Amino acid sequence: MPGQSLAEIASPSKAGHPAVAVYRVLYDGQCEICQACVAWLKTLDHENKTLPLPISPEVLSTTDFRLKLDECLRQLHVITPEGEILVGWDAVSALARLFPSTWLIGTLGQWFPFRNFGRLLYGFVARNRYSLSKCRGGACRVAKPPAVRRQARLGAFWSCYTLGFFIRLPLVLWAGIKAAIQRVSIFARTYDKRLELLNGKLTILFLNGMLPNTVPLLFGELFTTVLYDGVAVDPGSPKMRKSLQRHLRRIKPKVTKIIATHAHEEHVGNLNWLSELTGAPIYVSEMTARFLTPFKKLPWVRALIIGQPPNLKEPYALLGDALDAGSGRLNVIANSGSLR
Repeated sequence: MPGQSLAEIASPSKAGHPAVAVYRVLYDGQCEICQACVAWLKTLDHENKTLPLPISPEVLSTTDFRLKLDECLRQLHVITPEGEILVGWDAVSALARLFPSTWLIGTLGQWFPFRNFGRLLYGFVARNRYSLSKCRGGACRVAKPPAVRRQARLGAFWSCYTLGFFIRLPLVLWAGIKAAIQRVSIFARTYDKRLELLNGKLTILFLNGMLPNTVPLLFGELFTTVLYDGVAVDPGSPKMRKSLQRHLRRIKPKVTKIIATHAHEEHVGNLNWLSELTGAPIYVSEMTARFLTPFKKLPWVRALIIGQPPNLKEPYALLGDALDAGSGRLNVIANSGSLR
């Protein structure tokens, strides 16, 4: 909750109930398997019904006076909104009942014989948790290093990472698929489109090209040229020229100045071409001019996909602190990412 400390969130009230109606989940923040399971919990918990808390003496003392460090390290502890402490499989079952996708597991987990089987399975994992702990070398802040070293073998140590990986794998795959779908959707919605703002004073042109299109599809970066009050900013690369031509034929803008904010190939490849087409002068910063005269040979992958820009031709002007536009002046602000 905003403005509240961990102690205020976690500690029971005078009536014996917690300050907020969430399930507080005590887990070992140094256990790969525990971290993977908490990752699932956070993914399922869209309504913030749970509050995962990594085990430490400080957290336990501010969460509930009934919690004991050794007991919490042996098995999962969950404190319900009513202040009841659930342990082990009963805690897992209660958490499962909170979410539609796992509700059936949690409900069956309360009944015979599923509850007995769940307790046996969880008990086996809990008894071997130290041997599966990634802090086998004694780096743990919470567990007892001598006990860990005695019980943990190298195979069990690596099995902890293996299990953690496979527990997380569906989340990783889904996140990758979801991100890919989002990138494709954004690319499809912006393909060969333009966005007009400020009653047409500001226009954003979305550029594309057969090979350049791989960048937004794989990485999500979109290529654009900005037109503002007669000023064309970053007219794209040679391999996006046909896309820029189509936009210019449609809207027939009056371009009075051309600017490159920096020297990356997707921003400067069409400077000379657009200047020759429109008769507008080119403005670049001093550093960008040094990069473009001559333009260094790109790595072959970047040259293949984006296109090797030509050297900047004379005449061109260096940007000052301001630039006159059609109906006013634009301030030029230098920073580490543009107008270098």
